[in-house]
Amino acid sequence: MKKIGRFTITGLLGKGGMGRVYKIAYPVTKKIAALKLLEPSSLLAGLTPEKALEEMFTKEAVTMAAIRHPHVVDILDFGRTGNQLYYIMDYFCNNLGTLMGESFEEDDTRVVPIEKAVPYTTQILRGLVCLHFSGIIHRDIKPANMLITDLDTVKICDFGLSLRQGERLKRHGSIRVGSPYYAAPEQEADPDNVDVTADLYAVGIMLYKMLTGRLPQKSGSPASQMNPDLDVSWDRFFAKALDPDPAGRFPGADTMCRDLEGLARAWKTKKEQICSMPAELEQKNDHVPKKAQQPKAGPAASGREKSDGQGSGHPASDIKKPAPVRAVPGKIPLNKARAFFDLDRFMQPRRYIANDFFVPSDGLVHDRHTGLVWQQSGTWFPVTWFQAKTYVKQLNFRQFGGYTAWRLPTIHELLTLAVPPAKGRDHCISPIFDAEQKWLWGADKSTFVSAWYMNLEMGFVGRNDFTGFYHVKAVCSAF
Repeated sequence: MKKIGRFTITGLLGKGGMGRVYKIAYPVTKKIAALKLLEPSSLLAGLTPEKALEEMFTKEAVTMAAIRHPHVVDILDFGRTGNQLYYIMDYFCNNLGTLMGESFEEDDTRVVPIEKAVPYTTQILRGLVCLHFSGIIHRDIKPANMLITDLDTVKICDFGLSLRQGERLKRHGSIRVGSPYYAAPEQEADPDNVDVTADLYAVGIMLYKMLTGRLPQKSGSPASQMNPDLDVSWDRFFAKALDPDPAGRFPGADTMCRDLEGLARAWKTKKEQICSMPAELEQKNDHVPKKAQQPKAGPAASGREKSDGQGSGHPASDIKKPAPVRAVPGKIPLNKARAFFDLDRFMQPRRYIANDFFVPSDGLVHDRHTGLVWQQSGTWFPVTWFQAKTYVKQLNFRQFGGYTAWRLPTIHELLTLAVPPAKGRDHCISPIFDAEQKWLWGADKSTFVSAWYMNLEMGFVGRNDFTGFYHVKAVCSAF
């Protein structure tokens, strides 16, 4: 096993011009963290003296360590191993780019629901309020630099391109500052002469892409034409956020945050109006699968749906022979996953099933269509893949819900809980599954050190190594 100083490397998280970010384990405690190692690309090393690179790297760590805010990543340590500098941060196994399915910035991505995109964006803006108050301009706001914590909050990371207001850095003219499509026009022209609105421009790009799945430069359309849940008030918001002239944008992250929160309140009112309207007055969507009319898997509303043991009025004895779902886990490599799991390019289901859920008792959810019995909740906290296996064994030892054959679900079993994106009255359906368990471990492996998981909220499949942290929702068969 390779090491960096006293830390054991357990995986590569990412790499850029300045260095690489590794997942590492501490000695003795085996605590998992993220370590950024100064390892500049050959291009950057050829253009910038080694001493200048070390000064830039040290400045990045010092800048991050000086900020104390719930939406800015924390620095845990700084040091040198051999002739290389490094610093250590808290580790989180997801980021906003992962959630969106972003591989290259210009690609189309998954659409993130308003209820999720807005809280993430307001948290980012609050983090920027703190940074800008401290005189720091980030200059590389993009989904991959927004970490998603185990509590489903966002933390801004990667301050390698940050700039203190009024500071001018000596860089070779050919070195790009910022990421394509997210960097403001004036940042591309003169990166050392930008103000806080450059960061806000990038936030606007990011939010537009979350809500539409496309970059505004690529779509060429108002957001309201790309997402039926949006209206012209959103178009006005984006016109201001993405104004080519910095003077035309929001003057500060706090102002932009207030406007966004106003849009969120208006959307909540709109949903309440939709849900108070008699269903027969709404246009029926024939193209929406029946699945969308069933209780939706995902975050439960306050006062989640329960039944008296009869569910939708059918006793358990009325359950018909279920449709078979693969229950035996396998090893599915990345290049075969889409075909094997029947997923589209966004790693979401090509087709959905119509569940027939009922809740015979608190803690269990039965699906008559598949014959599967699910935990309504699951682990209270995210766990590693091996801890997930231990948790399932404990369920069987305790005979949870009266069953002794609980197992970690296969991805095919998890996909039976996926639902299409909400439209119209779908927003009114109260899901029956607990809100905590959003990212769920599956039993299927991808390699000898990684396994597949599913995001229950957005119904996409991904993979991570066994030391990642996800929740567990165990399953067993009723027959």
